[in-house]
Amino acid sequence: MMRISSAAVAGWLALAAAAVAGQPGTFEVLGVNRGLGSLVASTVGPGATEGSQRFYLSYLYLNKTIDVVAVDPATGDFQVFKNPAPSEYGARTMVAGPDGKIYLGTLPAAHILCLDPKAGTLADLGRPSSTEQYIWDLGFGADGKLYGATYPQSKLVRYDPASGVLEDLGRMDPTEQYAHYVAGSNDGFVYTGIGTSKANIAAYEIATGQHREILPTAYQVVGQAFVYRGQDGKTYGSLGSWYFRLDGWTATPISASQAAPQEVRNRLSDGRLVTVSDTSVMVTDPQTGAVARRTFNYRGNQLSIFRVGFGPDGALYASTVLPIHLLRWDPFAASFLQLGDLGGGEIYSFLTRGDQLLLGAYSGLAPLMSYSPAQPFQPGTTGLINPYLMNYVGADSSWRPQAMINGPDGAVYLGAVSGYGLLGGPLTMWDIDWGRVSTYTNLVQDESVVSLAVFDRMIVGGTTISGGGGSHPTQTSAKLFLYDVDSRSKKFETVPVAGAGTIDDLIVAPNRLVYGIAGSKLFVFDPVARQVVDTRSLPFSGTAYNSVTIAADGHIWGLATAGVFMIDPSTNVATLVAKSPASVTAGFAVDETGIYYASDATLYRYNFPFVTWPSISGSGLPPNRHGPRGLRGDQGPTDRKNLSNQP
Repeated sequence: MMRISSAAVAGWLALAAAAVAGQPGTFEVLGVNRGLGSLVASTVGPGATEGSQRFYLSYLYLNKTIDVVAVDPATGDFQVFKNPAPSEYGARTMVAGPDGKIYLGTLPAAHILCLDPKAGTLADLGRPSSTEQYIWDLGFGADGKLYGATYPQSKLVRYDPASGVLEDLGRMDPTEQYAHYVAGSNDGFVYTGIGTSKANIAAYEIATGQHREILPTAYQVVGQAFVYRGQDGKTYGSLGSWYFRLDGWTATPISASQAAPQEVRNRLSDGRLVTVSDTSVMVTDPQTGAVARRTFNYRGNQLSIFRVGFGPDGALYASTVLPIHLLRWDPFAASFLQLGDLGGGEIYSFLTRGDQLLLGAYSGLAPLMSYSPAQPFQPGTTGLINPYLMNYVGADSSWRPQAMINGPDGAVYLGAVSGYGLLGGPLTMWDIDWGRVSTYTNLVQDESVVSLAVFDRMIVGGTTISGGGGSHPTQTSAKLFLYDVDSRSKKFETVPVAGAGTIDDLIVAPNRLVYGIAGSKLFVFDPVARQVVDTRSLPFSGTAYNSVTIAADGHIWGLATAGVFMIDPSTNVATLVAKSPASVTAGFAVDETGIYYASDATLYRYNFPFVTWPSISGSGLPPNRHGPRGLRGDQGPTDRKNLSNQP
């Protein structure tokens, strides 16, 4: 176990303060992160010269750009194509067309791009539907036209390479949001996989333009249906362990052994398969197993930060979004050190506990992780492991653990938005010492727990009416509740602001009142009297999830999209104290000098307008919320409200 002496921490604090201290009341740019974004789509396609082939890769950089990279699998030579659609930062689907061109479907405004290998150009073909944000999948129909499956209205869209015409063919499901997959059959049908609140498969007949959903009722459960072309040329569907043969207007249940494998997009003309790992391209001979490996020197782009928080070693840590790179900030070199990768999604919450930095992840190597800065980075579940990956019965990798606090009983508590298609996100208790996790779903009916604070032996929780991506809310107002850690039961529930869909930024002030933000309102709750004692309109909007603290001046400080705000507990007046040079997109970490946050890939610090250097042992700062640099981690997740339900 790591032990950090107070003298060592004090020395680190003094050095770090000297390295990064700034003028009171100002913002500082500390640095910009760069790295490899998520490789979200790929395909083999023709090269620029006759008979040549390239492996085309699509990298996503949230709020930045799409990078399309063409790699020569024989040499490792590569070319990066400039994104022609400035509004788009990702292309999650890519398909080689019969015309020798490569087509991509984008986000967040659902464009279709066309890469012409011979001309060496990447062009924006336009937006087939004004309502859609994602084109999740692309595939060609028997008519030679390109079809796309979309979000958030589960539409089918079409592009005709011959005429250049784009079409919106309408919704394939009247209520579901995700048309996630598309597959064209040889007999003139196009199928889409629908989800996530209720899975289905829609069949579209090209000749007539008619469509209807065909998945038998017994299989229309929470989930996402998958459709694909098999290597035998036929079309299939699947949902979990269930498989279906798709033929015209029917989806016939079949066994897994009766379903052909999916067509692959990474096969070269000689039968070898191409894959990529980081900056290595591997070509595998499936007959012999021989692997030829080449390095390509693509170094990525600006990669957005999703969370920041102080660790037990006094260092500032950060994680990136899509994928999760765990980073440590070096204030002396003014740069990030990449420690390693923890999955394809995001870290939603950091928390320091003893000598560990705890992490709550969406689509990570595990939903919960425990990292020791004193040990080498080596993730796993057995042997020399760091971080330790905590998987448990009932875990959902698609949850969004937006809040994490040290509880009054020695356990760690998390609040999370539920996974795809589900309502009633859990309050989770993580007993670190015994390695046990307990989850309490639907603690508030059909609402997810997203903010937490501690009052005596109670957990104060706030909810959102939203659930996982594709779910349909049944409630109209977010709730505030009290949870007794001794009896493990909810003792009280109320609506502090009628009609507000989410409660953010819960905190217990020194006056023993609970402050929270619900929509456009600040509310003050007396946990002893169990009543809301004040409600006020906020002079700002877009507050960051769980990004508030009690600073050394006794006021509540926090983050909103526009900048830094302050609440005076003596008057309950909220003020936007300082406008950020760029929109706040991620947070939240605090030391005695200021507030650390990110705007996309750029790390900022706001320097408090007062100067105090409290001692380590007598800071007067509340435990488990913040404190001298590095002794307490941050407590709240990012301000990406759009990402709390990111498709």
